[in-house]
Order: sequence, then C-alpha cells, then structure tokens
Amino acid sequence: MSDADFQEQQEQFAKVFTQVGDLVTPPRYYVMGDSHSLFFAGAEQVLDTHTVFGPIHQGVRVVHMGSGLATSLAKAGGRNLSREKIAKALPEVMANGNKPIVLVFGEMDCRFHIRQRAQAAGNDTVDGWAMSAQVTALRYVSFVMELKLNGFKPFVYAPVASTPRPADTHRYLTIGTTMERNWLTIQFTGMLRELCRARGIEVISLIDKLVDEKLNTVADFSSDDVHLSQRYWPLWESRINGLL
Repeated sequence: MSDADFQEQQEQFAKVFTQVGDLVTPPRYYVMGDSHSLFFAGAEQVLDTHTVFGPIHQGVRVVHMGSGLATSLAKAGGRNLSREKIAKALPEVMANGNKPIVLVFGEMDCRFHIRQRAQAAGNDTVDGWAMSAQVTALRYVSFVMELKLNGFKPFVYAPVASTPRPADTHRYLTIGTTMERNWLTIQFTGMLRELCRARGIEVISLIDKLVDEKLNTVADFSSDDVHLSQRYWPLWESRINGLL
C-alpha cells in the first residue's frame, strides 16, 4: 500500500467511529452499525445529538460506524472500513464481560445496492433482486459467524422499512418504489432468519409493524423519513425480552 493510499484509508477510518448512547453505566449490550444504530442511542433523527433519553436507554452502548454496507463486511478493505471499525471495538466488548453485540446493517443494501447489483448483472427482475439479496445475506452472515467463532455473542437487527419519499426528493441513494424496497427488505430479512437460525443466531426484526398490507411504509415510522422514530423503542424492548 502506498503512503497516499494508507493516508486515505486512515482518514476514512477516522471519518465516523463514534461511541454514543450510555457511556457511563456498565453496558448491557453493544450496538454496532450504520446510522440506524443511532436509534439505540436515543436519536429521533440522524442529526440529533444522540444523547440518552432517560433510563430507557441505560446500558446500551452504541458504536456508530458511518455508511457501512452489510455486503461489505465479508472481507477487509471495504469503502467504509466497517469490518475494521468493528475489530477496533471488540477488545472493549471483551473487557466489559463479553456482552452481546447487536449488528445494524442492511437498510442501505435494501434501499439501493442489492437492486444495483441486479441491474449491473442485466437481471432487474424480482428473481434477480432475490438472487442479489441472497448474495448480500450470505456475505453478511459469514461475518456474523466469524464473530461467533471468535467467542462473541452477535445478534442481527434486521433492516427497518424503507423511506416513503420518492428517490428524487432526498439525498439518499434509492432505487425502486417504496413497496418494491419494502418487499426486498422482507425477503432479505427472511433470508437472514433462515441462515442465522441454522447457526444459532437470533435475528430481531420490527418490519411487520412498519409496513401496511400493501407494503407501504406506515406514516409514523420516522421523523426524518429514513431513520426509525423513538416511538418504536417499546416495540424493540418487547422483541428482545429474554434475549438480551
């Protein structure tokens, strides 16, 4: 690696690696992932200061890693260096009693990158989307299994519903209609469940409460149209009862 490449890598590594949430109370569990991880730090939207909102978030320690993709975790050197950032955080996890790790990746994959891969392969069909989603699921779960192999306790938080806003009205990379993206998110979540169940890993999903019967995203899911609102924190707590 050249000096310039090394410098660029270090700058990218430092770009987003932020510990937020409850940094005082001994952690009950860790959360590591993209901007959706900030939900666990009490953020109502991505631009919040991410302070803990009272006792409900106590003991939840969040490592926010920026715009990481689930598909990029399978090997080192991804654009966001998410794999390397997780590796940097793992010694603290072990030092604090090897608490569970909730991984938060996949929403960006479902919103854009899975479909983009299918398009690049010339197979922008429902079958093509499903095959591309399988590629991402296999890559993601391979990384989760590496964590388990090394003695950690990983859990997978499945992606939330997709933004209801048209692609040309916001800054986030987006392909397809809301209903298509939510369909893809549900399919991807099912793939994660199947792969993880066979390996003794829990997948925790809220998607069934975030879309209606027509696969439209429900109106109150978000304050910024992308990131999950704190009004769904009780639902999260109910889903992890007895698990974390």
